[in-house]
Amino acid sequence: MFITMPNAQTTSTYILDMVHNNPGEQPYVTPYTDPLFLKNEGFNGAVPHWHINCAIMYSGYNRKLTRKDTKEYDWIRAHADDVRTRLTDFEKAGMPAYPFTDFLVFPESVWDVYGNEISDEKAGNRHRKPDIRKKRTQELLRFQIDEIFRSFPELDGITLRFGETYLHDTPYHMGNSPIGSGETKIDDHILLINILREQVCEKWNKKLFYRTWDFGYNFHNSPEFYLAVTDKVEPHPNLIFSIKYQQDDYHRMTPFNPCLGIGRHQQIVESQSRMEAYGKGAHPYYTAKGVIEGWPETVFEIEFGSHRFTGKMNERTNPRGLRDVIDSGLISGVVTWSNGGGWQGPYIKHEFWSAMNTYVVSRWMKNPSRSEEELFFEYASRNGIEGYSAYCLRQLALASIEGVRKGHSNSYAKNNMWWTRDEFFSWSDNKSVIKEIISKGVQNKVLVEKEEASAIWLRIEALSKQIESRDKVIEEVIRVSSTYGRIKYQLIEVMWKMMLEYEEIHNGKTVDRPYISNLLDRYDSLWKEWHQLKDSSAYCATLYTDLAFRNKKKGSIGDLAERMRKLLNTPQ
Repeated sequence: MFITMPNAQTTSTYILDMVHNNPGEQPYVTPYTDPLFLKNEGFNGAVPHWHINCAIMYSGYNRKLTRKDTKEYDWIRAHADDVRTRLTDFEKAGMPAYPFTDFLVFPESVWDVYGNEISDEKAGNRHRKPDIRKKRTQELLRFQIDEIFRSFPELDGITLRFGETYLHDTPYHMGNSPIGSGETKIDDHILLINILREQVCEKWNKKLFYRTWDFGYNFHNSPEFYLAVTDKVEPHPNLIFSIKYQQDDYHRMTPFNPCLGIGRHQQIVESQSRMEAYGKGAHPYYTAKGVIEGWPETVFEIEFGSHRFTGKMNERTNPRGLRDVIDSGLISGVVTWSNGGGWQGPYIKHEFWSAMNTYVVSRWMKNPSRSEEELFFEYASRNGIEGYSAYCLRQLALASIEGVRKGHSNSYAKNNMWWTRDEFFSWSDNKSVIKEIISKGVQNKVLVEKEEASAIWLRIEALSKQIESRDKVIEEVIRVSSTYGRIKYQLIEVMWKMMLEYEEIHNGKTVDRPYISNLLDRYDSLWKEWHQLKDSSAYCATLYTDLAFRNKKKGSIGDLAERMRKLLNTPQ
C-alpha cells in the first residue's frame, strides 16, 4: 500500500550501540559494554554512559574551582581515572567511543563562584539551569570542551543530550539544559550548536552527535522547528544529528518521526531494543520489524500527542519506517539502545529478546539491501534455532507485535502510553482514557481487544513450547519469558476490566458484586501464578509490582484493587 523507494544507500557510516544505565542504580552487567564484543558484533562505535563532562577539573579556568582539598576534587579525580581505564580498553580494541553527555553540567564550585553569571533567572537558581546566552556560560562551555579533549585525547567525539539531565550518579555536579523556553528556544539551539560545531568539530576535529530529544512539539518532532534550527547551522562532516525514529518517545500508536530524512545535515537514528513501556525485554516483543518497515497501525493516520486513530488512512507517501527514508542520503547510521531507558525494573536475566532487536536493526542499517526476515533467521540460527523451530520463533515474534499493542493500549479512543511502564501499573494515569472510552460507548470493543491480546499471548506461549535450540538455556529463556508475557497481559486484561467497571460505578452503575468478585479472584490468581513462575526459573525476569510509577501507592493498580474489595464489603 505504501510506496518504498529503492535504497540509494547500501552502507552506513555509523553503527553504534548505547548502554544507558538506570539513574542512581548499579550499571548494567552486559556484554554490550565490552568493546571487543561490540567489534565482533559488527559495531564501529559505542555511546558509553561515562558522564565524561564530570571527569574534568576547572582549576585551569580559575584556581578557586575544583580545589585539591575538597571531596569534589577527590570524586572528580577518581571518576577521571575510571573513565581513563575504560577508554584505554576501547582504544586497545580499536573501538571508537562517543560518550553520552548531559549538557550543561558543572561542578558545585563553579556554581558557587559563577552561579549568578550563568543561571537562567526565569528557571530560578534552585534548578541550576544555565543560560547559553550569557557570556560566562559560553566561556565555561568552551573551557569544558577543551578540557574534555585535553584530558582524554583518545576520545573520538561526544554524544550530547540537552533535553533531560539526570545527576543521580554525579554527587558533586549540578546543571540542566542550557536551552531557554518559549521564543528563545530556536535561537538558543542555533547558538549552542554553532559553539559546539566550532569547538568540537573544527577545533578538535572530533565527532559531535547532537541529540534532538526534548519534550513537547519542538526540536525532536517538529519538522518546522528542526529546519528552523539546522538551516542556520552549516553542515560539517563531524556534525551529526541523532533522532529517535518515532515522533514521540519509543511508543506504539505514534507516527513515524517526520524530522528524519529532511534538511541538509547528516542524521543518525536512535532505536531502543527493550522499551520501558513494554517489558524491558522480560518477555517477547519484536520491535525490529516495526523500526525498519513501520508498525502495522501506521497504515492508519494517528494523531500526534493523543495516540489515537483519526479514522483516516495514512497518506501513501508518508514514511512509516527506516526503509522509507534510507534513500534520502541523509541517514548515516544508527545507534541501538541495547540496554537502558526508564527507571528500575523489570531486570532481565538473559538478553535474548533485546539482543534480537539490536542484531536485526544494526545489521540492516549496515546493509539495507538485506531483508528484516533474512536477518531474523540469521539471528535464530546463531542461537541454535533452525528449521521448524525457527519458523515457530518467527511466528512468535510477529505475534508479539500486536499482542503488546492490543494489550497495552486501545484502538478506539486516546491513549496514555505511560499508564504501565517499567515495573509499574498506574491506574490514575489511565483515568482520562477510561473516561473517554465510556463517553464514546466503546467499552465492549476495548474489552474484546484485551481478550484478543490475551488470546495472542496464549498462542505465543504455545509456540514457545515447540521451539528447540542447541542451547538449552535459550530454550528455557524463550519458554519462561513467553509465559511471563502471557501472565502479564492476562493480568492487564483484568486491569482494564477493573478500571472500566470502577469508573462506571462512579458514574452511577449498580455494583455488580459477582462480577467484581470474579475479577478480583482472577487478579489474585494471576499475581500468584506470576510469583510461582519467578520462583521456578533462574532465567525469569523480576516481576512488576502493583504500585504506580516510582513506587507510589496512590493511584496504583493495587490502590484500585483495594477500592474494589471495599465495594464488596460495603452493605447493599
